[in-house]
Amino acid sequence: MKINHKLLRRQREQRAWTQNQLAEVASLSMRTVQRIERNGIAAKESAMALASALDMDLADLLIQSNSGSARHISHRRWWGLVGILTSLIVSLGWWSTAAAEQVMINLSVKAESGASTEGEMQFLNELGAQSEVRFNQQFRLLVTAVRQNQGLLLSTEIYDFIDGDYLLISSPSILIADNELAAIHVDTHSSGRLQLSFKSDF
Repeated sequence: MKINHKLLRRQREQRAWTQNQLAEVASLSMRTVQRIERNGIAAKESAMALASALDMDLADLLIQSNSGSARHISHRRWWGLVGILTSLIVSLGWWSTAAAEQVMINLSVKAESGASTEGEMQFLNELGAQSEVRFNQQFRLLVTAVRQNQGLLLSTEIYDFIDGDYLLISSPSILIADNELAAIHVDTHSSGRLQLSFKSDF
């Protein structure tokens, strides 16, 4: 069956999930998720698994001849709008039997020039593992958190969207104290100088 692969990808990215994370939640192979996101063709069982993993109705994911289902999804963009959609990713690790320690990290992004690039997001990070956050056609952030003494050390990789591709522009690390705000600054091609503020209650 034919599904809206652009909507599928948008829903995955709004949750800051990688294709691999979506595959795990939906109990599919990553190759299957990649293929469906590329061409929009899926077996009924795969489409149902993806809809369930994204907490959507299957009908909203399918392409229908007279359907405006894509209109039900808010198309907020970073440019020209204040704020982004708040994403809460995977608060329950029900797809995994591992009892890995996880922390919720709050991220606030602000353009120092006062431009429209600002918003807040939450994402769940398994300690020692890498989390990915993408900001629509602007930049990509990879974060790995580990405990260090009484704090949380965040190692980051920041990719700027330049000429149709994400290029690594900075890889700072920051130590944050429990429930205290800490910030890093980065100059991007697409959004100018940004302040990324992190906070976590651990």
